[in-house]
Amino acid sequence: MTTTIHLIRHGQAAFGAADYDQLSELGREQSRLLGAALAPLAGEGDVAICGGMRRHRETAEECLAAMFAGDDPSAAAQASPSPAGGRGVGARAPTCDARWNEFDHVQILARHRPEYADHERLRADLKTETDPHRAFQSLFSAAMQRWAGGEFDHDYDEAWPAFRARCVAAVQAAAAAAAGARNVWVFTSGGPIAAIAQHLLDAPDAQALRLSWTLVNASHTQVHVARGGLRLSTFNGHAHLYPRDGLITYR
Repeated sequence: MTTTIHLIRHGQAAFGAADYDQLSELGREQSRLLGAALAPLAGEGDVAICGGMRRHRETAEECLAAMFAGDDPSAAAQASPSPAGGRGVGARAPTCDARWNEFDHVQILARHRPEYADHERLRADLKTETDPHRAFQSLFSAAMQRWAGGEFDHDYDEAWPAFRARCVAAVQAAAAAAAGARNVWVFTSGGPIAAIAQHLLDAPDAQALRLSWTLVNASHTQVHVARGGLRLSTFNGHAHLYPRDGLITYR
């Protein structure tokens, strides 16, 4: 039986809030819709793995509750995040593996612009912009390029090569943990998904950054565990978010 590792990016987090590491109400809805869409794939013996961040855990709770809410997808989409029982991964909590955590975006920003080690200063400056989201994206893109460029690796607690190696080790461990299961559901962030896709495609490091910008909240990427190793099957699937405007977000 072929094992598929499902890499799920967390739902929309609380952009601009003092504590980013939590889902917005929209992020919770996105996660439930994903769980309902994936319900036909789920089955007995599935394995679930969750990064160590709050937004990973909350996405897993919402998605798995909807996935195993029952046979009616419309009912699953409205499921509340309560423990599901009776079958598959819904019967137990996901295993936590901190290797699926996102890179330290706070440090990456602060190394690029030291004044933004003060989160309140960053929030205040963004509020003065006509388009705060676009302004942040431009700032963050420059900070990420500095981090991944290789010239300043000594400035970071976890430089890009170490982060990429951590993510590759995490997906390899997930494949080993499958032990013949049909599905491994992994709840993580955009950075690890992009780094793994870049590794499997044997693409340049710069491509990983470009891949990460395209990842939608609560998107679904599939990696097949094959005899010759891991194979990227699909990337950034988000058709479950098409039903109405406003469901597709990137931050």
